[in-house]
Amino acid sequence: MHAMMKTLTFALLVLQCTLGARRDDNQWLLSREEAGDRDNDDFAKQNYHEDCEAGINKQVNLEMSASYTYRSMASYFNRDDIALKGVAGFFRHQAEEEMEHARLLEEYQNKRGGRVVYENLKKPEKDTWGSGLEAMQDAWGEWEMCALCVCVLTFMQDFLDEHFLREQVESIKQIADYIANLKRVGPGLGEYMFDQHTLKGGK
Repeated sequence: MHAMMKTLTFALLVLQCTLGARRDDNQWLLSREEAGDRDNDDFAKQNYHEDCEAGINKQVNLEMSASYTYRSMASYFNRDDIALKGVAGFFRHQAEEEMEHARLLEEYQNKRGGRVVYENLKKPEKDTWGSGLEAMQDAWGEWEMCALCVCVLTFMQDFLDEHFLREQVESIKQIADYIANLKRVGPGLGEYMFDQHTLKGGK
């Protein structure tokens, strides 16, 4: 429910940004007056509006938060009393992928003369998951949120196409397939076989 509320909240922001873009297609560009008023240490900014800068920071923090959640999932499924190494390895890989996304965005922010601003990372909402299926369904909400936010950052379309969108689409399709398969095989032995064969036991 919390993930759904976050998604709906950001959907409203998407709509707001879209309507704003229609009113003024050049909203992301600095005016001559704005450029002339910048401090000396701001000259690295290349037609970089503060809304763009804030959008990048928002995405950086979302990627880091998602990574934090996936690391928690990986740790849980690697416990000695759970021992689903494949599921643990899958979420460990996803955590690393999200941190790489954050790093790329940080580099982009610095290249454009923006300032990276970090928020406090909240503890993941759960410490345990009843099954791999439950964890995959929770992860789906995280992916949806990150993908939706990426779509808002239309002013950096080429960069996003190259580094994010294709990967996000592939990840969402992959986890949808995993959810379908986990529902099909069921808990217990079926989940163990999924872990060992589909996820190769984390190897």
